[in-house]
Amino acid sequence: MVLLLRLLIAHLLADFLFQPGSWVTEKNERGIKSVKLLLHVLVVTFLSVVLTLDYFSWKIPVFIFVFHYLIDLGKIYLKPAKLNHLLWFLFDQLVHLVAIVAVVAITNHFSFDWKMKFTELVTDPNLLVLIVAYIFVIWPSMIIINLATKRWQNQMNEGAEPSLPNAGKWIGILERVLVLTFVLTAQFQAIGFLIAAKSILRISVKSEAHARLLSEYVLVGTFISFAIAILIGLSALSFL
Repeated sequence: MVLLLRLLIAHLLADFLFQPGSWVTEKNERGIKSVKLLLHVLVVTFLSVVLTLDYFSWKIPVFIFVFHYLIDLGKIYLKPAKLNHLLWFLFDQLVHLVAIVAVVAITNHFSFDWKMKFTELVTDPNLLVLIVAYIFVIWPSMIIINLATKRWQNQMNEGAEPSLPNAGKWIGILERVLVLTFVLTAQFQAIGFLIAAKSILRISVKSEAHARLLSEYVLVGTFISFAIAILIGLSALSFL
């Protein structure tokens, strides 16, 4: 585990702290011909060797160099044009994490019975309760809130100002996930701060008539959203 964490630190430092934006641009433009790509992989390899404190093992630098080079090269040439940038970034980092785990396993510093661990996870009732709770506050609760506020939606759409597409949906999902997490970790005071912050940020300060309707609509949706997340959190705690 210590080696895994050290290699992960080396990866994070090399990918985000010691990789200038100009290197990323040059890599994407020149691909396999990029000198900056080679230089970046050498930085990753160097940091990995320094942080592992194992200066006489050839496996770690060789496999780190090969895996990181192939992953970065594949990222340049295989990136789908229409794929969401955030999803592609998360996928790229996941592949790097898998590669680091593989290096640790290859160097015989890490053994893991995936089948046994997976069986333990899927049969753990506490984990299953948490999964059900988070799934419910993300998707079914969104439908409940939509149906509960449907009578006011047409009224709110009349004369509404332009807004970011699906911004309200994502704000609702994130707030319910946060509230559920706060309930499960007994951080109830944080819920109060979240309600205050949400109210201040979302309530219009304009004096026009539509502002009051918008404020009331947002508050109704917010309190329904918070109530669902709190009830689901309390219900989950009763099973844990």
